[in-house]
Amino acid sequence: MRRRAAVTETLTIMGRTCPELIGTSPAIVKLRKVIERVASIDAPVLITGETGTGKELVANLLHHYSRRSAGPFIAVNCAALPDSLFQSEVFGYERGAFTGADRRNIGRIESAEGGTLLLDEIGDLPLDNQVTLLRFLEEGSFERLGSCKPIRADVRIVAATHADLESACRFGLFRNDLYYRLSALRIHTPALRERGEDVVALARCFISRFAGQYEVDARSLDDSAVSALNQHAWPGNVRELKNRVLQALVMGNGRSISGSDLGFSMQGETCTSAPEPDPVQSLRLCRKSAERKAIERALQAAGGNVNLAATQLEVSRAQLYRLIKDHHLDHLPVRD
Repeated sequence: MRRRAAVTETLTIMGRTCPELIGTSPAIVKLRKVIERVASIDAPVLITGETGTGKELVANLLHHYSRRSAGPFIAVNCAALPDSLFQSEVFGYERGAFTGADRRNIGRIESAEGGTLLLDEIGDLPLDNQVTLLRFLEEGSFERLGSCKPIRADVRIVAATHADLESACRFGLFRNDLYYRLSALRIHTPALRERGEDVVALARCFISRFAGQYEVDARSLDDSAVSALNQHAWPGNVRELKNRVLQALVMGNGRSISGSDLGFSMQGETCTSAPEPDPVQSLRLCRKSAERKAIERALQAAGGNVNLAATQLEVSRAQLYRLIKDHHLDHLPVRD
């Protein structure tokens, strides 16, 4: 993999433009090295990491640095596909396979022949569909719906998830055998809060990108903005950063972007996204704070799955929904 001292946004491989990881932090330097090594091994890969850390970008880079780079890169969002459509979309179907199937349809696996198939949000795949996917991974072949003829596919499978699949396996929500099939090689994408100075570099990159995309004037970051960017915990990671920068660039009026433009409350040299608690708190407030943190951690570990999080917290599903509302955590992505 080509290494660069300067921060870059894209690179060209075999005549194609491909996004590149931005930054020079130790976490990103390590990730680049891991991608370089894993890309050369034609085996299934599992990419893990929090929401908004760039897992699809890593999958793209794995494809472009692999021997399959001349082939297609096809992505399937398992969370966005209704359960009943997964097999027809991924494996395809023959004419007459079901009502409305008036022609043959090539599935995503066949479309990715000779290239890479990304199964994004694999943790949201229902158990029934997990069985079908496991069979394909074990046999290297599949059948279109409505056909008995096996089709062999030369496709590299890359899966991505923000959920804790090991916990999902323990609770019977994800198959152990499928997990081990998908995780022959593993890559973890670091959270933005672990990337130090990359935050400001990314913000400046997004300013340049959005200024051209939306035809607005590019503006520099003032000292309060730089301070705010470095202090914030970034629970939404790079996706949150992009949204804050876009909002500041489009809606701000000053010559430069300030911490306030980015949506932070500035107090001297300190930025806050929410009021900090007083140093001395009542026992009730301490308990409430600890409860909130426990709920956030459980939902994060469960990938937003309320049933799994409720089991880990030893509360009912209905009680967890009430707690989410009581603690004003409605902004967190949750699902049944």
